[in-house]
Amino acid sequence: MGGMKKTAFRFRLYPNHKQERRLLRMIETSRRLWNDALFHRKGRWEEKRLSTTYSQQCWILTSERRGDPLLGELYSQAGQEILRRLDRAFTAFFEHRARYPRFKKFSSSGSLTYPQAYNGSVKPDAIRRRLFLSKVGNVKAVFHRRMPPHGKPKTCTVVREPNGEWYASLVYEDDEEIAQPSSKPASPVGIDLGLKSLLTTTDGVKIPHPQFLRKAEGRLNRLQRSFSRTRKGSKNRIHARLLVAVQHAKVANQRADFNHKLSAELVRKHDLIAFEDLKVRNMVRNHALAKSITDAGWGQLRSFTEHKAARSAKLVVRVPPEYSTQECCFCGALNQVPLSVRSFECRGCKKVLDRDFNAAWIVLKRGLAQVGQDMPELKPVEAGPLSFRTTGTTSPVGEAGTISGENHAPSKKLAAGSPRVQSWEVSPKSSALQWYYSRYLPFIPHDVDLALNVLEIFGPEVREPTLFLEILLHRDSGLWRMIGHLHDAILNFVEREDS
Repeated sequence: MGGMKKTAFRFRLYPNHKQERRLLRMIETSRRLWNDALFHRKGRWEEKRLSTTYSQQCWILTSERRGDPLLGELYSQAGQEILRRLDRAFTAFFEHRARYPRFKKFSSSGSLTYPQAYNGSVKPDAIRRRLFLSKVGNVKAVFHRRMPPHGKPKTCTVVREPNGEWYASLVYEDDEEIAQPSSKPASPVGIDLGLKSLLTTTDGVKIPHPQFLRKAEGRLNRLQRSFSRTRKGSKNRIHARLLVAVQHAKVANQRADFNHKLSAELVRKHDLIAFEDLKVRNMVRNHALAKSITDAGWGQLRSFTEHKAARSAKLVVRVPPEYSTQECCFCGALNQVPLSVRSFECRGCKKVLDRDFNAAWIVLKRGLAQVGQDMPELKPVEAGPLSFRTTGTTSPVGEAGTISGENHAPSKKLAAGSPRVQSWEVSPKSSALQWYYSRYLPFIPHDVDLALNVLEIFGPEVREPTLFLEILLHRDSGLWRMIGHLHDAILNFVEREDS
């Protein structure tokens, strides 16, 4: 069992005109306080070579509040939190983790924090749909999520976004202890992150890149051109800037919504999720791919998954990404192939590998090794076709041999000489079938040319081949059902050959 559990909630605020003016004045006062405190620290060091501490500036703030009415309108602990932020910024600078703190220019967006929301400065009322803020009053709020019944608010941060929307971020501390994840995961999954496909899993699933920013670029370009034509300081420029901010906020909300749903699905289905530990900050230095990498939101997806997994007693691990797309998941041989090649033949075991699926299996293998669970080596009998979602009784990861000590019900009893049996002393056509199974069929759902070749050989045995190819080309949800038809037809063909 773990310690106290902290949960963050973000609620939309709808302040009236009087409350909005007061909040804007508080945000502007916070900006002035930051600049004055930074100027004071910088001046003392440049003139007298004296350092300034957080406690010294707190004493100065207390005396200044008596003579400055704007500082008097600001909640006292919110002002102290500004000074604490500045002190942390200087600490990060001296530790070479950040640049020297900079002065803040005027902006209509910003934030202020109530660091001790439990002392009465912040009072959420979900029944009346109001959030009481000290020095502001009762602000209309939308509580779209249920808050912990026995928890208490730790901090509250009021934020004004560039598009003009107000939000309150409440951090709750619950007395409920955090359950620890199981040391023996039953349904692990490896995930390969990419640009062509957002992610590829060891379950045989490829999620296409949604490309929210790319799809909104046309409208963003038009709005940005309109903004550039306006005169500085005019009302039209303020309105044009707001339209640009609204469009950017829409893209960010679409990406966050997509990642929330995707991460929830991953956590619901698996108890161990292995991600590549990609250094996104370094990768965006490649100007040819920076926009696509940023649009993908890899870091956000990984962060959402980690937070949801912690609440659900699941485990998320990060593994080194080096050579994950070049190392063969069957024999471990390293294949030096360029990134433009998406499928290649392993020089060690001569199997044709789909680069994304191969990387997902390597990530899973490294993730299991990191948590202390071994992944058995894939043997030729285990390197057959991926498990098909036709019976709903067998786990894809369990069939692949990644879980030891568990009994998995087979989807169908195979006769001697079938593709999943080691002995291949059957007819020549069955030998050719063995070759297809051992080299290509694990990746047939994602290789159109190979599917055409298989259909040319076993076309009369496959039900609805035209519909199968159409679904294959469009990656429809019925893909696995039609793959199951192909699998059953091949099994029937082998049984007739054996008889």
